[in-house]
Order: sequence, then structure tokens, then C-alpha cells
Amino acid sequence: MDQQRSFNLCMAPLRGVTVRTFRVCFAKWFAPTDRAIAPFIPTVAGERVKPLLLKDIDPALPQSIPVIPQVIGKDPDQLRVLLRAFKALGYTTADLNAGCPWPFVAKKGRGSGLLKDADVLARMLAVGCEEMPGGFSIKVRLGLTHPHLLRTRMSVINQFPLREVAIHARTAQQMYEGQVLLEDFSEALAMCTHPVVYNGDIFTRADFLRLQRRFPAVDRWMLGRGLAMDPFLVEQICAQTDTLPRDMRRLVGFLDDYLQACEAELFGPVSVLGRMKELWGYLKFGFNQGDRIWNGVKICRTLDEYKRIISAIPFEREPFSGYRL
Repeated sequence: MDQQRSFNLCMAPLRGVTVRTFRVCFAKWFAPTDRAIAPFIPTVAGERVKPLLLKDIDPALPQSIPVIPQVIGKDPDQLRVLLRAFKALGYTTADLNAGCPWPFVAKKGRGSGLLKDADVLARMLAVGCEEMPGGFSIKVRLGLTHPHLLRTRMSVINQFPLREVAIHARTAQQMYEGQVLLEDFSEALAMCTHPVVYNGDIFTRADFLRLQRRFPAVDRWMLGRGLAMDPFLVEQICAQTDTLPRDMRRLVGFLDDYLQACEAELFGPVSVLGRMKELWGYLKFGFNQGDRIWNGVKICRTLDEYKRIISAIPFEREPFSGYRL
């Protein structure tokens, strides 16, 4: 935990966004989070995990922000194989994704669907804590269709010596829409015997301060979409003022570096464009002309098109204020 402050900030796993190259470029240009949960790695059948599956968390490659690998799955034996692969890379911590809200994931009993079956959940946690003693954690939602399910499962979660429990204060059915359910989060927080990480709708310094006042027992906070929408969010949160200026030259430098890193890492312009479009799907919220920028980015078909669109943005005159409602 950062010695200069009393709280810990964690980068949430956003699939297709907070990958290794993003984390490295982010830490170069912006105040980094204290740690990051990597986008999930699925469990696989068999006794061997292909190195390509582990590339995002490979400690032989630059990481810049301390990273915790995350796994998604529902088979305890497959979980054991993947955790041992993490350990072979030197990791002593890992996180279980029990919060992914996408229906095609949850319907198969993975992600947020893990909460449906108390026995499967218990067996996954048992393997995790056995393989990663003192270093296993879980990320959950409040429930699937109703926010009481997590409270029902808390007796299972409390049985195991988890490092922490990250709670996104929504149900899976809500996806990322509607209001966070703070009363339900508060009840789950009171029931949980482990350190709790709050996750959900921290877009601005004001959001963070409001939640911090409401939940003084929480000192671990996860930044997801808010960080992708406003890369300056960490320093905004840690500032002593609500009017800390954002240096647009840093945003330009980050975008240039990230594009080059994606071109070097990925195979072909289609993959690179996909990565940049994922990011701009969030960044657009910070610009006054964000919708216009996004309309151009989302339909471009070549990297040259993309570069022309970005080079035409008057960064020095186009205010970037972070997330706008």
C-alpha cells in the first residue's frame, strides 16, 4: 500500500483494455494505481497451460504496475492447474473472477454465475486458498438478478482465509447500467469478515470522496471504467483540490506510445484497431466533442484512417475534463 496515503487504489480488469501494454504505457504517463488485477485468464482442460495464455502476466516482460493474475472458470481441478502455472512464474497471489456479468459467461456457471452454486463456489475457494495460501482473493457482484445473493453466499466466502473480497456494487443483470446499490453493498460489507475492496462508478474525485465518507471502514478501492475514461483519475483523487489541471501533452504521449506498443505486440492492423477502439469507447466521455471523435474512430478501417482522426483532434483547445454525464 502506498506509504503516502491511507488507502489503496487498484486497477480493475477491463478485458481488451487494461492489458500489459496498456498498464506499461499508463504508468509511464500517468500516476499509476498501487496494483492491478489483470484481465481474466480462463481455465483450460489438461495438465499444461500454453505460454501464450500467460503472456499478459509474464514477469519476464515489463509490467510497471504490480499485477495480480485473475482466473475465470468453474472446475476446481482446472483451477489448480492454472494456479500452479502462476506459481511457476513466481506469483504468490491470484484472484477468482466471480463477477463477470456477461450472460454467455454467467449462464455457464462462470464469472458471476459462480454465485448460483454454493458447493462449486466453496470448492473453487478451497483450491485457491490451498494453492495460494494467504494470497487468494475473489471479485464478485451483489448477485445475479437480485442483490441478496451475495449475502446468502457470504457464509461460504467467510469460511476461507481470503486475502480480500472485491465487490462491484451491482447485480450481474444490471451489467454496468443503473445506479450502484450502496445499501446492499453496505449490508454485504458488514457481513464480510475479509478486507473488502469497493468497485463501481468511481469516475471523479467527488465520487471517491463521497464513497469514502460513506464507507470509512473501506481502504481499498478499485478503479475500472473511470480510469479508462480519465487516465488522470488517480492524481485527481489524490489531489488536495478539485481543480487540478490535466496536461493534454501527456494524454497525447500516452496515445502515441500505446499505439506503437500495440503495433509491435499484435498481429495486423485489425487487432491494433480493435484495441484502440476499445480504449476510445471509454476515453470519449472526457471530451466535449467526444461523440464526434468516437463516431470517426469506431468506423475507421485502417490505421492510417485512425491516425488521421486522432491527429485532427485539437488537444490543446479541446478541454478534457474526465467523465461527463
